[in-house]
Amino acid sequence: MMALAQSCLASLLSIVFLLSASVQSATTVQSADQQHSSSSSPPSSGPVTLEHERSTFLEWLQGLLAAEEEATTPPAPVTADECKSCKCGIANTKTRIVGGQVTYVNQYPWMALLMYNNRFYCGGSLISNKYVLTAAHCVSSFNKKKISVRLLEHDRDSDNETMHIDRKVARIVKHPGYSDRTFNNDIAIIQLDEDVDLDGENGLRPVCLPPTRKSFSGEKGVVTGWGVKNMGGSTSPTLHEVTVPILSNKSCRNTSYGEKRITDNMLCAGYPEGKKDSCQGDSGGPLHVINGTRHDVVGVVSWGEGCALADHPGVYTRVNRYITWLRLNTRDGCFCQQFDTITHKVLPEGDTSQQSPFDEYTE
Repeated sequence: MMALAQSCLASLLSIVFLLSASVQSATTVQSADQQHSSSSSPPSSGPVTLEHERSTFLEWLQGLLAAEEEATTPPAPVTADECKSCKCGIANTKTRIVGGQVTYVNQYPWMALLMYNNRFYCGGSLISNKYVLTAAHCVSSFNKKKISVRLLEHDRDSDNETMHIDRKVARIVKHPGYSDRTFNNDIAIIQLDEDVDLDGENGLRPVCLPPTRKSFSGEKGVVTGWGVKNMGGSTSPTLHEVTVPILSNKSCRNTSYGEKRITDNMLCAGYPEGKKDSCQGDSGGPLHVINGTRHDVVGVVSWGEGCALADHPGVYTRVNRYITWLRLNTRDGCFCQQFDTITHKVLPEGDTSQQSPFDEYTE
């Protein structure tokens, strides 16, 4: 079956290249407006030509086959003695600024900034010494060779404020059930091409994964990102945070979104009147719940209609539905927490399936 798929894709690539050669002039096209927080196409600095569109399409076809090959075999598990002792989810200051304000420098030491052709376009969260959690729409159809990850960034306009860490991408695993039409299963992991140290000397720490069997409704969620502060505005040069209340899925289905659009794999957060929200550029970044002094990443910024509009809360991927899937595909990474403390499921020895059953949660 794989050989047949490779043959078909190779033939299709040949056809597209022939069509590209036959076109004698480039027609200027403009990209369509996207829903808030959706970054499903690479950023550009101006009008896009038809030639560029063909190039992007070819990259997508080539990347599609590579993604299938990468996703077939989960990594071999790492042994406990290969990992150093570390802590997750501990912010670098005890005092937080809330309400859509600038964070302290490296306050959230797990924040990852994703760049395409060296330009910021999405966020993410460091979850181990080699993996970053993000949204599937931030990597779907993208050429991984053009994606880079920056850690310990705060002000994107400053070159000397922090000693940031840059990494290239070794592997991308997008959830096999992701739909770019409904944004269901909008979750992915990025493997860094080189491990990072979590010993605390550089201030770098991963965020904690959340416990299963919890809905988090009624709790306060903290969203962090470099996204726009106002709908239609420019992305922020400095990392911002905003606090929003988390809704039950029942309450979210009673908003303008309706019952069919909000799946059990999603989580909603926001005020009835709007007021505060994630927005464009925040995609892939974390929605945290503070558990004592520890930050758990309970959501990944996914989609929504507008920004901070009344009756339109932000929609996030519900991370605790994917603990088994995350563990299966990141077994070669060193985590700062034991998986058996956050999930009731035990990954069978030798299990190589790509899609394990979802972890449960209760409303």
